[in-house]
Amino acid sequence: MGGSLPNDYDSQLIESVTVRRNRLTNALLFGGNPHQRRWMDSVKLFLFSIALAAVVAAVCVGVSFVGNLLQEQRERQEQQNTGAGAVVPHLGWNLHLQAASQPAHLPAGD
Repeated sequence: MGGSLPNDYDSQLIESVTVRRNRLTNALLFGGNPHQRRWMDSVKLFLFSIALAAVVAAVCVGVSFVGNLLQEQRERQEQQNTGAGAVVPHLGWNLHLQAASQPAHLPAGD
């Protein structure tokens, strides 16, 4: 019985020092009042969520805006190309076709 008493005291001392160290670390990081700390943690998480949602929405709007600008530029370029000479963009090399006013093969009788 006398031999187990010092071991119990040592383990209790180590446990109390660990608890005290954890409390001091939490007080240093988050403040002294644990109730306020819980409330502030919730508010910080809520504000972080709102900021993250705003960033995601801004990225989506930006991607949509740039895509729309590129689409309009392609449409304008296609309209310009169909005017004087058509450029076939699908082939990878620029093939200019001259817009002929009359077809090349007319019947001889007309």
